[in-house]
Amino acid sequence: MKKKLFALSGVFMIVLVIAGLWATRATDLYGVEQTIEQSATSMDSGLTMQKMTEGASLIVIGKCVGTRSQWIEGRRLVTLATVEVEEALKGNPNGTALTVVLPGGFDANRKIPVAMKYAGAPQMSNDEEVALFLVPAQDEIANGYAVMDFAQGKYSVGQDSGGGKVVMRDMTKAPVQTGPGAIRGNLQVMPLAEFKASVRRYLQ
Repeated sequence: MKKKLFALSGVFMIVLVIAGLWATRATDLYGVEQTIEQSATSMDSGLTMQKMTEGASLIVIGKCVGTRSQWIEGRRLVTLATVEVEEALKGNPNGTALTVVLPGGFDANRKIPVAMKYAGAPQMSNDEEVALFLVPAQDEIANGYAVMDFAQGKYSVGQDSGGGKVVMRDMTKAPVQTGPGAIRGNLQVMPLAEFKASVRRYLQ
């Protein structure tokens, strides 16, 4: 009889411990941002600049002047970046501003804020100057564009130590082609003038 009581007491203690851990976990999650990670294979192709130049509908240099998140069909979050076009190297954008649809976003209007992220997705911040290879977005965003080949079609425009403008692309998480100008696992940097000349040469 004592052995049965001891065994039952042991089972009861285990149930109490599990219930306590579950309650602690539930309490910790309440009111905390939930992040949904999504996988993507769009970067596997590793397109060269020539292939991107030939395949892009628009190639522009501009500045991101604002971002906002939006749900697509209530199931998928995207970030809509408004980009003011400073120069179009290929194509004719409608107006001086474009809507670029970026995978992932952040919804702070819910009781528990939700963030949706895609590994290797392009990102933009306010006032960031960018060079973009764009294709029409497949989402239900009127006149929206998507960055070609996921993050590979997005460059940031900055300055070098001498004050000259350069384009930069972080390739630490992306497969790249071997050859001149491609350094696997490092930050790609190219003078802006050389970048423009390369695009124009590939368009000829």
